[in-house]
Order: sequence, then structure tokens, then C-alpha cells
Amino acid sequence: MGQNIGSMYLWAIALLILVVGSASYASAQFPLPLVLAVAVAVAIDAFIERMYLRRALRFPVSAVITGLIIGSVAPLNAPLPLVLFAVIIALMSKHFIKTKRGNVFNPAAFGLLIALFLFSVGDDWWAAANFNVLGLALTITPILAIAAYKAHRLTASVSFVAAAFVMAILLSHSVPSPQSLVVSLLGINFFFAFIMVAEPKTSPHDKRLQAAFGAGIAVVYMLLASYGVTYSILLALLVGNLAYAAYRSGWRPS
Repeated sequence: MGQNIGSMYLWAIALLILVVGSASYASAQFPLPLVLAVAVAVAIDAFIERMYLRRALRFPVSAVITGLIIGSVAPLNAPLPLVLFAVIIALMSKHFIKTKRGNVFNPAAFGLLIALFLFSVGDDWWAAANFNVLGLALTITPILAIAAYKAHRLTASVSFVAAAFVMAILLSHSVPSPQSLVVSLLGINFFFAFIMVAEPKTSPHDKRLQAAFGAGIAVVYMLLASYGVTYSILLALLVGNLAYAAYRSGWRPS
């Protein structure tokens, strides 16, 4: 198609497939909802680009990533209508909820939040599954840091991880032991940190803004989670997206 695809998108797709494949193999289940999410996302994105926006046909890399994320966060046995609805909302958000400076919300997070809420299904994050290694629950999702690095958003991701770690300690209301510190660190959602927080179209490029962006999302998330708010991590990301969209549109608190 004569399309120059950025390496960050190729890395993100390859690493997501690796993580998804590993988790699917470990659970001995075929991720049909994820496959459907990717296929539908590609079809809808191509249709909108060609028929509505009248653009030349090109490989919809961002739609593939959106489908992979939705299929990875929704339960592995999620109802197919839920996945279909999440993808439709995500692609509508990508193309039509925008400012002059770009997208407002992370499409996958926006679609997931609405679909999961309407279907009364929890976010599962099955692709971030842990593997028992020498008595420790480990995940391979930190490898997704490569995708965040390629997207030039590693600062945002690392600041989220650091702030979430500190908040987990502060909210524990007890003196942490070395073992509890390790558990807190391993319990951080690295899939979310390195893929969703680092989404380049809805996060800052400036490193100082990235640090504030990632840390702010972590603080909102941990506070919401501490009060038992459902979908707290998705809500926190969308709050961060909205705040950044307002900032780059020129809004400043008086």
C-alpha cells in the first residue's frame, strides 16, 4: 500500500501478540473474543477511513492495536456482543471525539469502559496473567516497556509505575516488609502502564508533562480503587486523557 508504518506500532503489535499468545497458551484457551475484536476493529476502521473520510486504503495499525487491547482486557470468555460493542465505541471515539489537536480519549479504554459497564462485566486483564516462578507470581508484561520506549513515552509509563508503587505503600497503613514491597511491585498492571498510558496520541511528548501525566493517573487510580470504584484503572486513564486534552487545547486553571 506504499504505507510507512512507524516502528513503535510494529513493536507494539509484535509484543502484544507475544504477551497474548503466552497468556492464552498458559490458560489453554483460544482467545476468540480477541480475534473478533481485531477483525472487527480493522474492518470498521477501514470502512470509516475509505467511505466516510475518503482516504486512500491503508493498513489500520492503530485499529489492530485497539482490537488487541480490548481483547486482552475484556474477559477471555467475554460475550461476543460485548466485544463488538466495545470495538464500535472505541473506533467512534477515535474518529469523532477529537479536538483540533487530536484525540481526546484512549479509544480502547473508552470503548471498554462503556461496554463493560453496560454488560455488567468486570475488566479481566487476562493477558497480564502471572506465571509461578520459584514461588513468585511473575508476568512477562514488563517486556512491553520496549513499546513505550519506541513510542517515546517511557517516562509516562515509569512515572505511573513509581507513583502506583508509592501509593500502594501509603494506602497500606502499615510498615511494609521487604516481601510486601516485592508483592506490591509485581502487582502493578504493567500492561496498562506500558501500552495504555503510553498511547502516543493521547499522552504528552514532553518528558516533564509525561511524568505528571503518568503519576497523576496512578494517584487517581489508587484513590478510586481504595474506595472500591469499579473500573477504577480505566476511569483514571480517561480522566488523565481529558486533563491532557484540555491542557493542549489551551485551558489552564486560574
